[in-house]
Amino acid sequence: MAAGFTTMDAAASATGLSRATISRIESAKQVILPRTVRLLCQIYGIGSPTLDQMLKLASEAADDRGWQADFVGVVPDWFERFVGEESEATEMSIYAAELVPSLLQTDDYCRAVRAASAKEIGDDELNRYVKFRAARAARLAKTKLHVVLNEAVLRRQVGSPAIMRDQLNHLVEIADRPNVSLQILPFTSGAHPAMTGSFTMLHFPASTGVATVFVEVDDCGLYRDRPADFQRYSWMFGQLKADSLEQDYIRPDRSIA
Repeated sequence: MAAGFTTMDAAASATGLSRATISRIESAKQVILPRTVRLLCQIYGIGSPTLDQMLKLASEAADDRGWQADFVGVVPDWFERFVGEESEATEMSIYAAELVPSLLQTDDYCRAVRAASAKEIGDDELNRYVKFRAARAARLAKTKLHVVLNEAVLRRQVGSPAIMRDQLNHLVEIADRPNVSLQILPFTSGAHPAMTGSFTMLHFPASTGVATVFVEVDDCGLYRDRPADFQRYSWMFGQLKADSLEQDYIRPDRSIA
């Protein structure tokens, strides 16, 4: 306020952070990273010694993100914000156009996807990436997930036939979890509003700001945080669910032999 940012929207615009992120930080609902402290202090005109003390406090408050320290170098800078917000989300809405979402992947499927997309990746780095995905999935085991898979996700063979068979069986098992809603968008549904690609919506308690809409593009990510973006993607996801097969289409007795 003293720096002239009388609204969260103004602070978000100046810092490049989302309004939701600033709201969750200010209400103590999200751990703040030291580099975010440095960014905010720079924009707000706060220097030493206050900056030094705040950076020290932020570094010490690492309990909730300690697991991420094991994967330094694995997570690209543009994805760190998503990982942090993902762990704070109460619900996630995911549309996957081409591949199984990372949270629903088996280790072998994840390894095959990463090996195909990363140039000259070594075995050690690949194994660390697979472990990182597994750690994310474990932390979000109870988060409410609404997932729509394009039929192409099921049709495309990733890795060997055995890897794909295990992955499909894993999806069947996941579909039976009480916190997961999993639907298939069939080819016969025709044109739909998300034909440009996949997206993820992270939902938070209303008191902490609007949802985050994340669109991954090759080796970078787009964060669409305006209320208009939230309304647009909410409508899109609603249309996808309406055009998809019912949840009962995927049942535990439909295992892939």
